[in-house]
Amino acid sequence: MMRNQLSGYGVNMLPIEKPHLELLRQWRNSDFVREQMVSGEIIDEQQQLNWFQNISERQDQQHFIIQYRADYIGAANLKSCDGKPVTEAITLEPGIYIGDERYRSNILAFAPSLVLLDYCFDYLKVNQVTAKVKSQNSAALSYNGKLGYAEVDKDREYTIIALERERYIQSTGTLKNLLSRQRK
Repeated sequence: MMRNQLSGYGVNMLPIEKPHLELLRQWRNSDFVREQMVSGEIIDEQQQLNWFQNISERQDQQHFIIQYRADYIGAANLKSCDGKPVTEAITLEPGIYIGDERYRSNILAFAPSLVLLDYCFDYLKVNQVTAKVKSQNSAALSYNGKLGYAEVDKDREYTIIALERERYIQSTGTLKNLLSRQRK
């Protein structure tokens, strides 16, 4: 698996390593994160280790822990929508959550998405990114709307949203300028 470290807008996104697993599991099992997941079950240590071993061997996914200053604050991932390696995919599905509650309602919460989307559009040259969001998760839908995502399908349980490069560029200029300023 290609092990890229991504950086920008004040955050670093590091490939997930074994020492990160327990923190990720704690976040993933928190009500705030778990209730928005497609699979809302509690994950035990063995399940977390099995997941890590699975993703470590896959080329159609990339997983990151998000770092701000010296703290880990969340997790992000990219998945190929067509089964191809991430580096060859035409459409990707990003996922992100902020596990550290200090940063959930903060403008900094946008930084990892901007880094991930810049990587998708500028480096990987994908045509589109898509996401599947629980329809009742109005906070995530609003957040993604600010990044330029548009709804493409919806049912009672899920809303499918998509984002193309031009709409992303048009929608995020102000956010990028705010997050590019020096932080104290």
